[in-house]
Formats: sequence, structure tokens, C-alpha cells
Amino acid sequence: MSVHIGVAQVDITPQAPVWLTGYGDRDHKSEGVYQALRAGAVAISSEREDLVVIAADVIGYGLAYAAEAKARIGDATGLLPRQIALTATHTHCAPFFYPWCMPGEIEPSYAEFLHGKLVELVVRALAARVPGQISFARTTSDFGVNRRLPDGQGGILFAPNPDGPMDRDLDTYFFSDEGGRPLGSLSVFGCHPTSLGGYFIGGDYPGYFCRAIEAETGAPALFATGCAGNIRPWYGREEGRFPRPTFPELAAAGRELASTALSSRDNAIPVDATDLQVADTFHPLPYVELPTLDELHQALQGDEPRRREWAKAMLPLAQNGRLPTSCPHEIQLVRFNADLSAVFLGGEVLAEIGLHLKAALQPSLVSTIAYANGLIAYVPGAETYPLGGYEVDGSYHLFVRPAPFQPTVEDLIVTRTTDLAANFND
Repeated sequence: MSVHIGVAQVDITPQAPVWLTGYGDRDHKSEGVYQALRAGAVAISSEREDLVVIAADVIGYGLAYAAEAKARIGDATGLLPRQIALTATHTHCAPFFYPWCMPGEIEPSYAEFLHGKLVELVVRALAARVPGQISFARTTSDFGVNRRLPDGQGGILFAPNPDGPMDRDLDTYFFSDEGGRPLGSLSVFGCHPTSLGGYFIGGDYPGYFCRAIEAETGAPALFATGCAGNIRPWYGREEGRFPRPTFPELAAAGRELASTALSSRDNAIPVDATDLQVADTFHPLPYVELPTLDELHQALQGDEPRRREWAKAMLPLAQNGRLPTSCPHEIQLVRFNADLSAVFLGGEVLAEIGLHLKAALQPSLVSTIAYANGLIAYVPGAETYPLGGYEVDGSYHLFVRPAPFQPTVEDLIVTRTTDLAANFND
């Protein structure tokens, strides 16, 4: 049996103004659309396994939302949850549809609309499967920069740090039928889609990237964001600042990144995926010391609205002694063959962890994809803890987590992933 591949795409743009999520300064609903939001899926069936990778123009998914989405997809298709990789571009100009400590309100009608669209998408991708081929290309890009700059006084500034770690690999999986006709593509790059704020809906640079790929190939293009928790675009390359681009500058950046990806096609390697395998696990990421009742009451009376919102959510659990000591984290490992794998990780994983995984899984080539199957919180690398900062201990409350993660989480993730890889059958 040869590999069978199907690709599909659907529009997921809300049909009315909605609250957007990703920034704490918004005070009203969306005002328009600068670019339609889309979701795409690629379905791959090998001799022993089925896999569907979904990439959508949303910020991510809550754990409960992701679990329900996989359950609904499974109910409609027979797929198991471990066979579904639910990824996001992580655009910050998309609807607020599951719990966050953010301005505004959850949009329940959009949450239900998106569930339906994801099911429709996967059904269509599975129905579109034909005998096909996969090729893999890797190049690099200088788009993006580390955003954690040491301040020289034992802390961190939110500013460009060109010397900071970043994974610059730009990976693209090209899918075609047996005659070489393009069926679609999936690209992976680790840079936050935080080019724009404001009140207009859109897919940020990944949206322009995908449209440029499609203009060249004539087939749907998907984009999954890599380990980008501490990486963001740097327009203008002005020291100390992250200026917002104009819409033409944003579009040009997406097209330039797409041109880089397309230029790698000539060196793409054929991928024998007839023995495709998927391994999946949930494991606990432990929190540091939990907040006390006194600390929660103080936050509830404080001046910061997001902290008050967080404390309100935590207090009932704390009063009943039910604050969790860890957070479920999903790792999904796809082995196309002994030479090529992809790791899907929950959370806003920092670049250091993605780089560590690539080193640990050598000699196999590895794509690392974050924002998958549950946007639990920032997941910092061990070396980021001494200086603290937003990703380490300043943002957990926004994700409705009781406390930051312990510094051991990087080693836990790498160990669990390498254990999964060791259990594959050759």
C-alpha cells in the first residue's frame, strides 16, 4: 500500500464583530477584517497509521477545547485523538473563544462554529486522499529575533536581542500526487505572529506567507508555528524597539518568507512514509509553590484587572484545597521514517526547548511545532529561569494557571520525547 494524502482548507472568519485575544489592552470588539482566517488539514495514511495535521489561524486551543475538538472529529471519522495534531498559527488577531484572563468575553457562538468547521475540514481532507508523495525541504531565515534582552541588572527587558537563541530552520513538507501534481504544503517556522495589534481580524505574516505559497504552487498551503515563545518579528531592525509594520510591510514580510521556503524546493528530499508511525503521551508539568489564600485575596483587591480575574478563578479551588500541583502537557511524535520526525508540543514553548529536542533526536531531522493540542501557558527553557521575566513568571495568570512551571520542565519534555522515539518499531 502506498501513502495516501488528502489536503483541504476552510474559511473560519467570524461573520460578525467579536472579541479578539492575545493582547491585554483591547477594550471593544473587532472592527473589520484585513485578511480572512483559514484552517487547513493534511491527511496522511500509511501502511500502519493514519495522521491528520490541522493548522488554523487562531491563537491556540484550551485543553478542554482541544479534547472536545478531537472527540468530535473522531466521532465523525473514526480517528483516534493521538492521530490528530491540532496546531495554530498563533495569530493575535483572531477570536476569543476559550477561557483566558483577557479583556472582553468568550465568544461561545464562534467556539461552536469553529468546532463544526474543524470537523468539516478533516472529513474533506480524508475524502480527498489519493496515492501521493511527500518531500521535505529545510532552509533558514533571518526573519524574527529573540525578545528577551538582559538588562544588566539581573532582569529582562522586552526588547530585541539578536544574540539570543532562536531556531532559524524553515521546514516545508511538500505533498503531491503520484504524477507530481501539487496537493498542498505544510511549513514550520518559529516566530510569534505578533506583527499587529488593534481591532482588525487577520492571520498576520503566516496568512500572507500561505497565500504567496499558494500563488506559486496552486495548492493549499498550511503554516504551523514552531517553538516561538520568546521570538517575535523585528520590523525595521531598530535597536531597543519592536515597531509595528504597515499592512504593505506585513504582506511583504510574508511573501519574502514564502520566497525563502519556495527556493528550498530544488533541494527537497523524497520522504518514504510508508512506515509512518505516531506516538503520543500526556505528562505533568509541575508548578512552583502554589499561591496562598492571603495572596489570592490580595490579588483580588489589587489594581491589575487580569490579576483580579485570575484570583477570582483560583479562590474557589484554593478554599477547597483543590489547586492542582501540575498541568497536563501533550507530546505527539510523528516519525515519517528513521530519518525524519515531527514533534508537536502543547504551550508557548521557548526556542531553547525546540533546539534541545532537535539535538537530542539526532541524527534524525526533526521539525518542532508548538501551540499544539492545548495552549497551556509559556513553557520556558531551563536557562531562562535565573532572570525570570514575562515568559517565566509574569504571564501564567493570563492562562488561568495557579503558578509558574518549575525549571525542570525542559528536561522533562526532552526525556519524555526521547522515550517516545526509542519505542518506535523499525
